[in-house]
Amino acid sequence: MDKKLEKENTRLEKENSTLEKQNTKLEKQNRKLKGKNRAGGKIILFLLLIIVILAAVMFFLDPFGWGIGPNAKSQSSGGASAPAATTAASSATTAGTEKPQPVVDVTVSGATLLISSEEKTVEEVVKAAKEAGDDVIVNITDDSATVNAMDELQSALKKENIAYSMK
Repeated sequence: MDKKLEKENTRLEKENSTLEKQNTKLEKQNRKLKGKNRAGGKIILFLLLIIVILAAVMFFLDPFGWGIGPNAKSQSSGGASAPAATTAASSATTAGTEKPQPVVDVTVSGATLLISSEEKTVEEVVKAAKEAGDDVIVNITDDSATVNAMDELQSALKKENIAYSMK
């Protein structure tokens, strides 16, 4: 019986040794995988840092016309973008047959409406805009205007479906 126990003991020791080697091998693989995961996280953090730095550089270069904001220079549009109404009002002839969009400049000073330094009523401003054409745009300049005068002019232009822009 002693021999049987010794054989069993030897067999168990060999099996234990084999299992320990496998365990060591698996622990090494696990360490390698953990190292790769940490490296992946570091790479992601590094890329995020680069993006933040680039955004900050673009932000600080914007006032000089090199960034991505409204002061940035653009070869395709010829400069900073402007509001659509202002661009349409100031555009001259663009392509062959198109004619310039008519513009009526109105200055509101206090409760007084002025066109070319002449005092006008709201009805006269609307009439002048209609006479200028269908696609007219009225540029309204606020020179210490009263709220009532501005509201009255804007509502009259809206009522007649006349486009306007505020300066």
